[in-house]
Amino acid sequence: MKEMDTEELKRMNGKDGKPVCIAFGGKVYDVSQSPHWNTGVHMARHASGQDFTVEMEVAPHGAEVLDKFPQVGILRKSPPSGHPRAEPQFLQKAFDRYPLLRRQPHPMTVHFPIAFLMATPLFFILYALTGNNSFEATSFYMLCLGALGSAGAIATGFFAWWVNYGAVLTTYVKYKILLSIVLCGIAGVLVIWRTLDPLLIIQSGSLWWMYAIFIFSLAPLVSLLGHLGGRMVFPG
Repeated sequence: MKEMDTEELKRMNGKDGKPVCIAFGGKVYDVSQSPHWNTGVHMARHASGQDFTVEMEVAPHGAEVLDKFPQVGILRKSPPSGHPRAEPQFLQKAFDRYPLLRRQPHPMTVHFPIAFLMATPLFFILYALTGNNSFEATSFYMLCLGALGSAGAIATGFFAWWVNYGAVLTTYVKYKILLSIVLCGIAGVLVIWRTLDPLLIIQSGSLWWMYAIFIFSLAPLVSLLGHLGGRMVFPG
């Protein structure tokens, strides 16, 4: 079976009449007949002509999907380039042993503040409609958890951006950083405000409406952040 290096593999990208090939576990597969690869790009994100051994570890499917495609070669290991990876040595070892650490921390943490901060205005609306204080208390507890969760999601987001995207400041990343800080800041200020002024919610007037407006702003901010995150993961 033919051996090829990474440069040869890069040329197997479906262009100029070349087949669409990818590598996994040292084997090169021709995936030209796959409807998910026939354009040379998978899910509008993964370009062919590359080694997907690491990426497959965190994919939503296993390597068994490659069994239906012919193996057309063996990937020859390239000599070290002399340029170390950006991650510290201890992170490299952790990623090699637990590949999920590379991509999963942010998706695992980001869903909690999304749920909490979307629930915050919902329970506040129920309180405004019914006057039931238990709904307002629940809204406040959701707000507290959302503020804490958003801080954690920002931390794992920066980690994922550094590890998986090389800390390249794209347009989507710029907006995500800005909106994340704004969201976390609003949630944090609301928690402090509501804590220092517990009678705020039974008062009427401009301060009550200002508090309510900021509460209602959480939902569109969370939705916009979710949209930007989706565009980064599934740009097509």
